[in-house]
Amino acid sequence: MTLRTRARRVVAILAIAALIAGCVNDATALGSFDPSTPCNGADSQAMKGAYPDLEALLPTGLVGVVPTSLVSGRLCSANTLGTLYDRGIHETHFASAIWNRGGGSGIQMTIMEADGLTVANALESYNSGAANAPKVHSMTTSTITVNGQAGMRLDIENDDYAQEVVVWPSGIAGRVRVVIASDIHEPDLQVALSTFR
Repeated sequence: MTLRTRARRVVAILAIAALIAGCVNDATALGSFDPSTPCNGADSQAMKGAYPDLEALLPTGLVGVVPTSLVSGRLCSANTLGTLYDRGIHETHFASAIWNRGGGSGIQMTIMEADGLTVANALESYNSGAANAPKVHSMTTSTITVNGQAGMRLDIENDDYAQEVVVWPSGIAGRVRVVIASDIHEPDLQVALSTFR
């Protein structure tokens, strides 16, 4: 895989709609951008250190293992924001830590923030992305309590592997926590959720 191909795959993985269709992957070879300037038509932009304040909110380890990648960035278009864009949210900032286990298996922890962002509209966008993914044949949405906070969970089955998306509040308006698990066991997901505080 070339560096350019890997970068494109990572950006797709960090985008809300594409997160459902793609597998958890490493974020290594991404281009740089100036977070203080407008998006200038980019669908998404990500690099290590773009939003260090958000990166600092992520766990530094999961059961003693450091993330395989850590990046932050922004989603800037209807293409990457999905239904959030339709609801008037035209830019979100995020930071993501990924524990890549290989073969499409892994865990991604993300902090997302934007004016008007809520647990419900964030999960709605993930749900819409999953509904439009070609291999998805089953989706179930449920409520869940994570570290004492009321959240929402989306369980997805496709031809390749199962994925879970859990979204819950961070305690700050417009900021949510997200865990995406791909092809892992439920106990591992619960450990990730309890780690992300």
